[in-house]
Amino acid sequence: MWRMRMLVGLGALAAGAALPGVPTASAANGPAYRDCSLFGVGFDPDFVQLLGATVSPQGTLTVLPSQRLVQLEGSESSDPGDSAGEVTLTATVSSRQGAQTVSGAGTGKVRVSVPLAPGAKSYTISWAATFDNGNHQCPSVFTPENETPKPFVVTAE
Repeated sequence: MWRMRMLVGLGALAAGAALPGVPTASAANGPAYRDCSLFGVGFDPDFVQLLGATVSPQGTLTVLPSQRLVQLEGSESSDPGDSAGEVTLTATVSSRQGAQTVSGAGTGKVRVSVPLAPGAKSYTISWAATFDNGNHQCPSVFTPENETPKPFVVTAE
């Protein structure tokens, strides 16, 4: 019986998404957000988000000079069943003081703490994520918002 309910539910979701005028879920990249949706139509809307930095009115990312870390989160979509997939995330933070790489993995989402070197004025945080148990990479040609790497640039002010 549960299989029948699941099939009916999935069929209803597919039919609803196919109707003209029905918006699909998607979000464009922002200063602290990277959209990893497949095919750019909101299908499998996975994402990477920078946490712990402030977005200025001009759209730049800032942290206090005394701040020693930010967090990067990679998350599966909330689509039924999708949030059970493994997510891996690797981030490399670069500044005049050098570079450091951190990585992690989790089910549904993962957060990694990205260290900020003392005394640095600017940080570039490059990242790569895989979703769906390694079957969906971002950046990739299948994620139109992020076909190529788009690092986060953070300034200490």
